[in-house]
Amino acid sequence: MPEPTPPAPSPTSPAALAGQAVALWRRLPARGRAAAIAAVVAIVGVVGFLWLRPGPEPWPTVVEQLTPIDATELAATLAQRGIPHRLGPDGRSIEVPSTRLAEARVAAASAGLPRRGVGFELFDRVKLGQSSFAEQVNYRRALEGELARSIAALAPVETARVHLALGRRSVLKDADQPPTASVAVRLRPEQRLTPDQVDGIRQLVASSLDGLVASQVVVVDQHGTPLGGDDGERGKDAADLERQMAATVRTLLERTLGPGRVEVVARVEVDRSKVTQSEELYDPTATALRSENRIGPAAVGGTPAPVAGGVIGVQGNLPGAPAPTVNGGTAVPAPTTEQRNFEVSRTIRQTESDPMRVRRVQLAILVDHRPGPDGKPIAPTAAELEMYAALAKTAAGLDDSRGDRLEIRAMPFVDEGAAPTATRPAARPTWLPLAVGGGALALGLIIAGLVWRRRRAKAKAEATPTIALPAPVAEVERALETPNAGALPAPTERPAEVAALEQIGADLPRAARVLSAWLAEALPPPAAAPAASKHKAA
Repeated sequence: MPEPTPPAPSPTSPAALAGQAVALWRRLPARGRAAAIAAVVAIVGVVGFLWLRPGPEPWPTVVEQLTPIDATELAATLAQRGIPHRLGPDGRSIEVPSTRLAEARVAAASAGLPRRGVGFELFDRVKLGQSSFAEQVNYRRALEGELARSIAALAPVETARVHLALGRRSVLKDADQPPTASVAVRLRPEQRLTPDQVDGIRQLVASSLDGLVASQVVVVDQHGTPLGGDDGERGKDAADLERQMAATVRTLLERTLGPGRVEVVARVEVDRSKVTQSEELYDPTATALRSENRIGPAAVGGTPAPVAGGVIGVQGNLPGAPAPTVNGGTAVPAPTTEQRNFEVSRTIRQTESDPMRVRRVQLAILVDHRPGPDGKPIAPTAAELEMYAALAKTAAGLDDSRGDRLEIRAMPFVDEGAAPTATRPAARPTWLPLAVGGGALALGLIIAGLVWRRRRAKAKAEATPTIALPAPVAEVERALETPNAGALPAPTERPAEVAALEQIGADLPRAARVLSAWLAEALPPPAAAPAASKHKAA
């Protein structure tokens, strides 16, 4: 039984490609091999140079978040000191070479840049003979500057300005003017202040000035939008209740989801009407004896009381009138009277309700997608969301009969941990020199292969002998009949073989007919041989 023939290797297999490369190398002439070796050496040298040469010098940032005025002044200061500098991509920072960074920062500090407002260092240069009004103005400026610095230290805040109205005290209590304050903040791109941060700014400003309360502090952003302004309309108690409820639910869910992966917003509708209720209740089943009066006869079973007699009327009372006579009579029994007063049980109740009653609660919960094993976010399932909703409903004390509402959704969060920075030029990838070298090597091999193929084709064309076709007999006879037939032809600029090949290539059918006629005349048939001999002898 013959053994099966092993399958031929695939033309794209590594072994086949290696064989083709070896065969190509062997077919290359000496000059082609030298050119290929020179190309490889040149490519390796270029790649090594690109790989080992030092990159461009980095330009770190001297100061960030500059105002246009501060940036212009800092650029002028660096130019005076001969320090190379350039404007950052965001237009609000200055960059210098890394070797001049320390010198540039010293120059910026000596120029007082960037300017962040004045603070209590304003009193370091106190002038003699300064009036009390100037001292009050400087104190207010210093206090405003210190508060602005403290507020600008918050992560979402880029710059801040504080304006204080110190108020005025009078001898009369009603004539006092309480102090007020306003804060204007410029937030970083895609950043915002939370209600807790706004409340913290208010408390910070209110605690810095005697007599100032947090409700008299107004906070606005760069667009003029009041921040946290709804607390004054709905009351601080309602805002505190919302924050407390949201914090309770957030703390509970973060134990499972992780810090920062859940956001809770609570909205509480309150009723501030004061209600006083008075009730008077009577209980007919519960009675009590209040008083008792009993009236009965003077004696029981004795001598009957005497009966008075005499003249009835005024005459019996006049002087000289006969005295009344008393006759004994029979005893008449008197009736017994008993009186009892009872009171029914009565309850009087007066109830005064709380001035803030919760009418309805709305709770919104947003859950972040959790990271999967491969790094891709995974959305919570419907069962998990239902479980989170049940926990939040219990923790917040929601009541369906009151009309409370709970909404929970799962959506991927956007990272707001850091402010977005301006786009900087991307660093040169490390694989770029290798890619350039590989492309150059491939291009060199392709060019060497094309040159080798062209030279090989030219060598074959030169090695192939060309056959000169004789002219047909008719054309020879026609040429002999022309005058000057025996003269030598004029020399041509190209060889006859090249001219004949060009004529054949220009008209192949005609060349075939000429060749056939030439063969027919050169090799006549045997029967015509004697006639041809006789013709030749003649």
